[in-house]
Amino acid sequence: MACSQCMSNNLSVFPAEVNIHFPGIADLDKPSVWVFPSLVVCLDCGLAQFRLSLDQSQRLAKRNGRPHQDETSAEAA
Repeated sequence: MACSQCMSNNLSVFPAEVNIHFPGIADLDKPSVWVFPSLVVCLDCGLAQFRLSLDQSQRLAKRNGRPHQDETSAEAA
C-alpha cells in the first residue's frame, strides 16, 4: 500500500484514541464520541488516515442527528 498523498511506501500503523467533537456553538451540548482506530501514518509526508467501524460511524450519525447511510444507499444518492 502506498501513501495516497505522496506515493511513499514508508507507512506505519499506530494504535490511537480519537475524541470526535461536533462543530459549532449549537452542538456544544452534544457529547463527543471516543473511537480507537488503527492510525496509518506516512512517515515521509505526515498524512494520517483511519477508518471507523460501522458501529462507530452509526454512533456519530445518531449523535449528529442524521440517519446512517450504508454503502448501497450512499452510492444511489
